[in-house]
Amino acid sequence: MNSIEPVSAPAPANKVLMWGGLALIGAAVISGLIKPLMTLARYVPLDPNEGWNAFYAQIAMRGGEMYPAASSAIINNYPPLSFYIVGVVGRLVGDNIIAGRVVSLASMLIVAGNVFAWLRAGGSSRQVAWLGAGVVLAFAVTYARSYAAMNDPQWLAHALMTTGLVVIWRGNASTRAILMGSALMLAGGWTKHLLICLPAATTWWLMRRSRRAFLTWIACSAVLLALTGLLVWWLYGAVFFHDLIFAREYSWHQAFKDTGAAVKCFAPIVLLALLLLPHARRSERTEFAAVYLAVAAVVAAVASGGVGVDINKYFDFLIAATLCAALEVEWLWTRRLPGSLRTLQFGPALTLMLGVYLGAYAVSLLPGALRDVRGLDALEKQTLIDTRLIASLGQGRAACDSLELCYWGKSEFLLDAFDYGQKLILGQEPISACATVFDGRRILLLQQDPSEAGGSVFLPEACNKLIQKNYHPVSMSTLGVFLVPSNL
Repeated sequence: MNSIEPVSAPAPANKVLMWGGLALIGAAVISGLIKPLMTLARYVPLDPNEGWNAFYAQIAMRGGEMYPAASSAIINNYPPLSFYIVGVVGRLVGDNIIAGRVVSLASMLIVAGNVFAWLRAGGSSRQVAWLGAGVVLAFAVTYARSYAAMNDPQWLAHALMTTGLVVIWRGNASTRAILMGSALMLAGGWTKHLLICLPAATTWWLMRRSRRAFLTWIACSAVLLALTGLLVWWLYGAVFFHDLIFAREYSWHQAFKDTGAAVKCFAPIVLLALLLLPHARRSERTEFAAVYLAVAAVVAAVASGGVGVDINKYFDFLIAATLCAALEVEWLWTRRLPGSLRTLQFGPALTLMLGVYLGAYAVSLLPGALRDVRGLDALEKQTLIDTRLIASLGQGRAACDSLELCYWGKSEFLLDAFDYGQKLILGQEPISACATVFDGRRILLLQQDPSEAGGSVFLPEACNKLIQKNYHPVSMSTLGVFLVPSNL
């Protein structure tokens, strides 16, 4: 591996700048973790994804049908690994949603730890490694705050991927390290199959490094992929591969808009990464980080146009930009500012600037987070009332737009409104199929968003008209409108 000279001991003023910047980044992380930690074990709905993942973890533990037939009203377009991990933890804590939140929070911290470990493995000083870890974690709890401690496999997949990278790097790309790293990255892929950026960058790095390392990597990855692919085919059949490529509506306008917003938010580290790119070949590490950033930028920009795709599509871009920024700060560390400030070094000054930016960002979000925390007791109380209603009237046959309510209401998983709606909108299933799903006999209770008049925002108009015909409202709360069949 390419090593660098240790960062020189800073003068007192530089030390103040450096530790001041790191302290501000740490404060941003702490303030961003207030809400996730307060909601971790509470029965409060955060996102429908939580219920969706909890239901599939439950199915995994019960040995049910993980990948339903194409005509089903529920769809699983995720690989299976996270469902088993969360399911096992769920058996220990008694609830798959809370288990998934714990796994997600731990995974996010592991990613930050891996950023630190990768920078240290290449020879970076502790202050630069702490900067990298702090920046990625601070953005994770500010920009990506909705995914902090949310029951979703995204951070778990990145934790496995980045651990694989650290294993290969610290193992000096030995055969054993490559085998272990390949297995970990493949596990990340079987957790979230669109995470191709880090494996692609690793392939480029090993190809540039040595023929032996590259061929070992290709051979290990190919054999492990073939074996695990055969395993899932044997376990789930051909429907697994069909469901994995489930299509969604796409909007180029949304792709440009969302990408612009992400780049604007990440502006400080993007600017530092751009400074690194012209000199990317100055070391093995900088070239790897630059390739990772380029691949992540393209994948994120393309993926961002998919309807229902969230900010998690930019996580690889965030990690890559952070690595590039940390390496550029390291390169500039001992260089002096011009003029009367020449006693100050660029590295500590840039650390302080990043700390001020992230600290200000965290402060701007803090009032909303504290307001949400103050409302947790009332929200949890309403959640428990509504889930008791679902359990009583639904009798295990309820369908919710907010899937976590149906999970807590002890219902079967009968309807994935978003993905089923996409299937109908894209013509993969005839609209007439709604007549069977919403005939008033299969589903005994429907929960829909109270802000949507006339039906579910996820379903086409024809389906909502059937719901209006066959169901009538019996209750309404801040969490939803509850409907039962009209013939009851």
